[in-house]
Amino acid sequence: MTTAEEMRQKFQALYNMMAASQNVAFMHAFGKVHKEMIEWFIQNKPDLAQEWIDKLETIKWHNYLTPKEAEKIVDNMQPSAPWSREQWKQAMMMHQYPTEEEPYYNSCALWVTMNMKMSDSSNTLKKYVDDNTLFELVHALAIDSLKDKDGVFNIRKYFGL
Repeated sequence: MTTAEEMRQKFQALYNMMAASQNVAFMHAFGKVHKEMIEWFIQNKPDLAQEWIDKLETIKWHNYLTPKEAEKIVDNMQPSAPWSREQWKQAMMMHQYPTEEEPYYNSCALWVTMNMKMSDSSNTLKKYVDDNTLFELVHALAIDSLKDKDGVFNIRKYFGL
């Protein structure tokens, strides 16, 4: 019987071979196996399947966070973040702002960035704008960061992910 470590090593060797080869047939073989694996997880462990699908979505975005990552970041903000995910969604709908924009950012990245701006700078912002325009300004500043023209801002790097 093969041990867990032996399986890990064999998988890593096959992965390295596929990644280094640039052989499309090898990539398709890996993709086919991964499709079978995700189908099994969808049927048997849907919560884990959703987490992995969330992680794969990173290929669509310049700035991307999974829901789990975003919750953890917001929960740990000091001073605390002003908007829960639900409060933020309601405010976004009220202002008729889209919550994501391909390829720049997904909704979790925008939610976290807006909370980050408020957590870091709320006292300063409140000196210059009233409560009626605060959300709009924070939204605009977050979009500036997430769509940074020179691509320096990266939310995953910023939060050490």
